Amino acid sequence: MTLIAIQLAAQSGLNPWHQGWSDLLPSRLDRGIASARKVTLGITLILAVEAALLAALGGRLNRRSTVGGLMLCTAASVVYVLSLALAVLGTHAIVLYPSGDLDLGLLFPDWYFPALIIITIAVLTALIVWLSAAVRDASAS
Repeated sequence: MTLIAIQLAAQSGLNPWHQGWSDLLPSRLDRGIASARKVTLGITLILAVEAALLAALGGRLNRRSTVGGLMLCTAASVVYVLSLALAVLGTHAIVLYPSGDLDLGLLFPDWYFPALIIITIAVLTALIVWLSAAVRDASAS
């Protein structure tokens, strides 16, 4: 989502008819976009590692449902959701407003931040459903 928004920001920033064109030199815009891509990649890698760990814990829970395993998966889910929330807020703060020198936030589409919030709510809902199913399986065993 962020990479799509960065690409759209780059296209609108290089458009001479864009309102902020006089304030954005192409070299400054390129540096800001390169920095935003690096930060986005770093955040994505951290979330991917956490998701892989959560999937591994979930596979272990599916094989042998125990209260301890369920608590471990719940704790890992909470850490993942908190990391996702921090990533959303961090992306908004770090990527869009890196130093005040180049304000990519003015170039980002209006749908960007609401889309990140919707993704976070969808992930939270999916984790709650997944953990509810695990509780049901553990109580049935």
